[in-house]
Amino acid sequence: MKLFPGHWENKKTVDKKNIYYVNGKFVEADKAVIPVDDLAVLRGLGVCDLMRTFNGMPCFLEEHIARLETSAEKIGLTLPWSGETIEKIVLETLERNSDMDNANIRIIITGGSSSDFMTPRGEPRLIILVTPMPSIPAHWYTHGVKVITTLSQRSIPGAKSISYISASLALKKAREQNAMEALLMDRDGNIPEGTTSNLFAFIDNILVTADTGVLEGITRKVILSLAEPLFPIEFRTLHIDELLNAREVFISGTNKGVVPVVQINDTVVGNGKPGKNTRKIINAMENHSPELSCGG
Repeated sequence: MKLFPGHWENKKTVDKKNIYYVNGKFVEADKAVIPVDDLAVLRGLGVCDLMRTFNGMPCFLEEHIARLETSAEKIGLTLPWSGETIEKIVLETLERNSDMDNANIRIIITGGSSSDFMTPRGEPRLIILVTPMPSIPAHWYTHGVKVITTLSQRSIPGAKSISYISASLALKKAREQNAMEALLMDRDGNIPEGTTSNLFAFIDNILVTADTGVLEGITRKVILSLAEPLFPIEFRTLHIDELLNAREVFISGTNKGVVPVVQINDTVVGNGKPGKNTRKIINAMENHSPELSCGG
């Protein structure tokens, strides 16, 4: 299996045998709890990160933990664990779930309990969930997908917060319109990213993507490194008008890899099929050696 396949399936489904790490203990999934006075429950205060495995090893583990630490700093959480400690706990949690074919690893840091239900006491909780990877439809890659735009912005750019209310509402709106993702647009029509994805477009033959005001995806970094010798790259936020007139558009993410976008709202992108430049990037991703990043 390649690092960024078009789709995959997992034989194991979530059940009580999954083992989670919750604040110092390894427990079965149905016994994983935190106190109700945790600020994650009361105020949605916390950060998270998501990675996937390859041959049983987490991909880009150090990069994901570094982004987690950056996210925590941006929302004012002080972490009592070093990156090395979090890495060891991730690997042990993964080892306790070794029967999964392909896994997602979610690292969550909560705001911790609070006596006034508002102020962090400097005692965050660490949670690590290992679950089977979801199946991805093959037609996303062969035929492309529809996305919509929604008037919304990430509250703290660059921080992967556990607060997903706006994203959840946007994705609900997308599903109602038979779309798989919602792109976040400000009142001036600028679109830096999606709710759970980074955004790219080919304007003429130039690959354009935002470099500020976005969550810096780990997959995005791989795409840019592989695209650099293939295309000119321009870093700036895309406007809705040029996005609707772009030759090709695609989105990217940890689980989804590179997904061609063939429709935005009611507008067909290009000729309505995945473009040749996007396919070049998909091929480059599929030929990328995962062993360099996944401990193989």
